[in-house]
Amino acid sequence: MRVIIVLLTVATLFIGPSLKAQDETDVLTKILSEVGFSRADLGYRPTGYWNRFPLDTRYKLTSFDALFSEPLKLVDYATVMANTVEFYMDPVYADSADDGLYKLTYNLGVDKKLGGFRSYSANLLPADSTGQPLVSAFEKLFAMSERRTQYYAFGANAESLDLRSLLIDKTKDLPREVELTIAELITNLADAIRWRNLAFRNCDIEDMQKAFSIRDLADTQTDGTIFYPELDDIAADIDWGSLHYAALKVTAAAEKAERALLPIAKSVPDDFELDVSTPFGRVAILSPTYKRDKLPPPKEQSMLRAPIPGWMAFDATNTLCVIDFGRQMIYRGSPGATSSLQNPISVLIDLGGDDYYGYEQDTYPPSAGVGLLGVGVVIDSKGDDHYNGSVYAQGAGLFGVGVLLDREGNDSYKAEASAQGCGYFGIGLCFDVEGNDDFYLFGDGQGMGGIGGGVGVLASFDGDDSYRAEPLAEVADRADYHSDFKINGNNAQGAGFGRRGDGSDGHAWAGGLGAIIDIHGNDYYYSGNWSLGVGYWFATGVAIDRSGDDVYKSCYFTQGSGAHYCNGILIDEAGDDRHELYETAGAGLGFGWDYTNALLINKGGDDVYRAKMISMGLAQIRSNAFLIDIGGADKYYLGEGTPGLGEATYRADYARPSKLTPYFTYAKSFGGFIDIGGVDAYYSFKEGEEKAHPRAKNDALWLMPARTDSTFGADNFGVGIDIETGTIPELFKWE
Repeated sequence: MRVIIVLLTVATLFIGPSLKAQDETDVLTKILSEVGFSRADLGYRPTGYWNRFPLDTRYKLTSFDALFSEPLKLVDYATVMANTVEFYMDPVYADSADDGLYKLTYNLGVDKKLGGFRSYSANLLPADSTGQPLVSAFEKLFAMSERRTQYYAFGANAESLDLRSLLIDKTKDLPREVELTIAELITNLADAIRWRNLAFRNCDIEDMQKAFSIRDLADTQTDGTIFYPELDDIAADIDWGSLHYAALKVTAAAEKAERALLPIAKSVPDDFELDVSTPFGRVAILSPTYKRDKLPPPKEQSMLRAPIPGWMAFDATNTLCVIDFGRQMIYRGSPGATSSLQNPISVLIDLGGDDYYGYEQDTYPPSAGVGLLGVGVVIDSKGDDHYNGSVYAQGAGLFGVGVLLDREGNDSYKAEASAQGCGYFGIGLCFDVEGNDDFYLFGDGQGMGGIGGGVGVLASFDGDDSYRAEPLAEVADRADYHSDFKINGNNAQGAGFGRRGDGSDGHAWAGGLGAIIDIHGNDYYYSGNWSLGVGYWFATGVAIDRSGDDVYKSCYFTQGSGAHYCNGILIDEAGDDRHELYETAGAGLGFGWDYTNALLINKGGDDVYRAKMISMGLAQIRSNAFLIDIGGADKYYLGEGTPGLGEATYRADYARPSKLTPYFTYAKSFGGFIDIGGVDAYYSFKEGEEKAHPRAKNDALWLMPARTDSTFGADNFGVGIDIETGTIPELFKWE
């Protein structure tokens, strides 16, 4: 018997490697080694002798160069972001802790934008618990602007300026616990204002005012059509540490107040209303129940006539802090958004009710968690809410930090641009915990990290959600030439976008980090071009969905894609999913153009992929592009005669250097396609007719260019494999 075993072992040495590999076969190593590559050959490490490479691009995030050189670390980077959402947005966590929003803001915003903090504590200050804590908090706030709450003239109290007496009278009926909680919030907002002001102490006030007024960044920066020198000047002088410390204090203080007030909201007396102007914006406190005939005279009310019976309208322009204990509200103006440079911080806490943030207007000012050179935060605890905005809305930041957290309800989000998790030089975060929600905008949002190393994140914990970035140019004109100007370039749904100034004025600014993260639910993603884990110009785009049967429907440069020195990744971790491209239907599903790391990874489920052209693990112009599907019986449809399914397109200057631009010979490119497990089907189609794909097959391995092709080599390889068993260690390290 021993002789037979030895003979069988020797015989296997002369048999080609079986595609039915053992469970522990590293399939990525297998396809790389087919062409003499290893993991170290992936990614880019540009140096000073790369003539004409845009080496001096400013504002790159600290993560960019590392991810650019080690693209497989994009899996870790995206996974840790999703882990953060899954842990801190879980309602169970909020039941036992009051720092979830602080942790989310740190981990997904501040830590991605700037090192230095370690999220130990926001170092919140206690309120004065003796005497009249709320009055004391207001007095400290006024003192920061060298103003008082009480004035005297001719030996007597100036009653018209006697805010102190008004506060004493208005707050005498507030429960002590409520008063202490609000006093602590205002105390810490005052401290945050101090830090925010320190952040801009060296910045020119005229530059700041100009920057504050800019509303067209979504339309003017991608191709560098307009140069705003004031943005460069502010970036040179800003104190990021102080600004982010202010933001962490605001988010920590706001959530601590929300968690403390929510269980005692009904203890606030009926018809209570306080609206006080301070040097940094108004402070308003509104009881959960009210009767119109018992409210103060109209001159003293903050309420406006509401267009819906049963709702009350509130003008939230220039507000430092608004606390609504549960009314059905229509917020006008700029709720939770910095209204001016004199209103550097704005917080809105809504503890209940089906609310409208903006209602039936043609255009809206910045609203619902917007930090323009400051900090804006909205926390909405309960209710089916409607968020309406134009430019800058629902979690957006320009130099500053904007945060929106909605905990419960089936919510509707609508905006035009720069919204729903969008950052330019700053941080924009939009979080929705539970409910079946609908997100809609034209572009630049739903997780978009823009110029200046901006960070934008849209995250949902639970619910069957719909994410729509308007694709039709006839509806909202952001027409893109890649689709005959019929389809919009959205820059949305996990998109990182910089300023490509190399073709205009030479001011090349890196983009940042854009991410869309969904943990539970069957979700629908619909967009045009430049979406769903896409990068452009020294930026990183991340899209990750953890569970559910999801539909991804988009057009071009999409779904784990990118162009011009960037990273793009889409990860779907479970469910029967559909990845569909329409119209020009290409440059997606793991596609890289011009020094791009692009990955689409799908784990589990019977999935469907469809594209007309140049997609599915295709590397062009020295890119690294992968489509990896693990598990399930999958179907792949690719247009007849088009590159893809594990391919790298050859160019002559890979083998022989261009006389003016030799760096194409210094880099390597790889197009990889991997399907592990399941009985899979591959189709080629043209004009509605489908047939078996000529190259890709179940249980097969292929190279493109083929070994026998004259273009094979030049450190430019494409390999595809369909294999029954195996693993990729990077994708399972947390399991």
